[in-house]
Amino acid sequence: MTDLNGLHHALVEAATVRSLLVASDFDGVLAPIVADPAAVSARPASVEALETLAALNATSVAVVSGRDYRTLAGFVGPSAPFTLIGSHGAEVGPEGAALTDDEQAQLAQVTAELHALADRHPGFHVETKPLSVAAHLRRVEGDATAAAEAVDALVETWPAKVVSGKEVVEFTVRQVTKGDAVTALADSLQAEAVVYLGDDVTDEDVFTVLGPTDVGIKVGEGQTAARHRVADPSEVTTVLVELARARAASV
Repeated sequence: MTDLNGLHHALVEAATVRSLLVASDFDGVLAPIVADPAAVSARPASVEALETLAALNATSVAVVSGRDYRTLAGFVGPSAPFTLIGSHGAEVGPEGAALTDDEQAQLAQVTAELHALADRHPGFHVETKPLSVAAHLRRVEGDATAAAEAVDALVETWPAKVVSGKEVVEFTVRQVTKGDAVTALADSLQAEAVVYLGDDVTDEDVFTVLGPTDVGIKVGEGQTAARHRVADPSEVTTVLVELARARAASV
């Protein structure tokens, strides 16, 4: 764990505020990254620590993901005491958001083009969501460079928002970010501090809007606006357990 003392101090400070929001990305944070996105599983100890936090007074927990709400709920559990935010911030709660006719047409066109690429590149996976469609390149066989270049060509013509992550490119029709969703949730809860854990490019949208009393924790390598870093999901468990203990002792 990088800068253990600094992170420990930040967690203890955050645990003492009147109202606390703890939010975390799912893949690569609560759950290890795996080749098959459908085979992912959250670390039980991390989920247990979040459940402990959610049961404490004036403490709220959110899981924020690029996955759509329904898929995220299937992994986390629909009865979990967390706010679930899917589609990179565009789906807050199960009600989701209705598409306009133009948005439906845009998604239908790019989805067809991505399926055509999948037919030409074995291992190319297309994931459809209510507000977007994602091209997963992690398991592409053969000429992976050609597949990536073909997706890049579609990006150049896409009229709305594109979200690029770790070997995944997502075409979405809404301009909402994870940062927008976490900020809105924190404001609605009147949270005095936010602890946020994330590993991907889209989590930087949260890290860049965190304030001086908040704690941003980057999971893994790469440039980041977060002030703290841990190595992997196993260290995330350590962080969440420590935070739960500190919060329980202060409320």
